[in-house]
Amino acid sequence: MQTIVISLQSPLYESVRTVKDVRPGLLMTHEQQRLHNQMKKRKECQLINKTTGVKALEEQQRQEGLEKAIDSTNKGFSLLQKMGYKPGSGIGKNNSGRVEPIGIVLKTDRKGLGREAALREIREMKKSMIHSRRSAGPSVCEYRERRAQEVAEKLDRLDLFRCQRVCRQMDLEQDIQEPSEKFFWPEEVPEVDPDKSDEEELNITSLNEQLEILNFYLRCTYNYCVYCGTVYENETDLMEECPGPNRQDH
Repeated sequence: MQTIVISLQSPLYESVRTVKDVRPGLLMTHEQQRLHNQMKKRKECQLINKTTGVKALEEQQRQEGLEKAIDSTNKGFSLLQKMGYKPGSGIGKNNSGRVEPIGIVLKTDRKGLGREAALREIREMKKSMIHSRRSAGPSVCEYRERRAQEVAEKLDRLDLFRCQRVCRQMDLEQDIQEPSEKFFWPEEVPEVDPDKSDEEELNITSLNEQLEILNFYLRCTYNYCVYCGTVYENETDLMEECPGPNRQDH
């Protein structure tokens, strides 16, 4: 084993002598100890924030505070004790009031305070409306009226189609190449007419009105009754022989 001897005047000795002592030791001054504690707490907070998050930490601290019972250090609690309150009993003259404090509900959104209550009430209203509508159901009179209306509409559609076919045949025999009204002839494939006015497009009549108008046209122009299925000789013959212009008259 070789032994290395360093001279006191050598540069190597000077470099070794000037190296700072980095060995761990005690914090001798109060300022050093305070800075050390601050750095330690800062590192602990950073570690907690990384693992749990700020919101989770706040929730944890809040829950710990709510679970902790109020003691005599609380000013409100001390005032209650001076007035005769005993822990575990209800507040009030006869000890019939609340035993536990009012619970805390934390609001974290920006919605109105009454919005949730209004939405709950609306949901209950909708449920009540649906239930009442299902339980009531249609009455017998309403059902009969609706069925009668459907049957009458079906008959009117058939009568209108018969009138349209007869009208087209008689108009063509008179060398009339276009119907006086669009619904006078059976409906064909619609064609786009750019010259057609909007007023004419909006002039839409119901099925019953179309039948009434077309029947009047056939009776006045050709002395024809769709319900009799007959072309009368003249207007007088039509008035005398035909029971009337409506289905009910026949």
